[in-house]
Amino acid sequence: MVFCFGHASSSIFYKVTVHIISAVPDQPTPLTVRCQSKDDDFGNHTLYYRQEFLWRFVPDFFLGRTVFFCHFYWGSKQNIFDVYNDRIGLVCGQFSDSGHNCYVEARSDAFYISRDKKIWDEFHDWKGFM
Repeated sequence: MVFCFGHASSSIFYKVTVHIISAVPDQPTPLTVRCQSKDDDFGNHTLYYRQEFLWRFVPDFFLGRTVFFCHFYWGSKQNIFDVYNDRIGLVCGQFSDSGHNCYVEARSDAFYISRDKKIWDEFHDWKGFM
């Protein structure tokens, strides 16, 4: 598990934790992911099967412009898309005193999103990047 905390994590406001999970086989290659926002670039991370990369941040509730996107690479497949924005934040569920989690799992057929790792909805496919 790799931890990375964005610049806004020291605030007293509610925090969101985004989890990127690899559920793809390590062959032909492990999953490589690079996640970033306008202000933060977490660099490249290689995730082997069932490894996770996560970061925590405080969304900009006032302007509603918090966006994190990731570029995913697995063998000859790749895709780039938002893993968190205001709309996706609503999918991830309600805030609690401890914030909330957004789980994005890369599988060999597509990407899935969950708020609790129990119910997964298809989120993106591998065909989105040309």
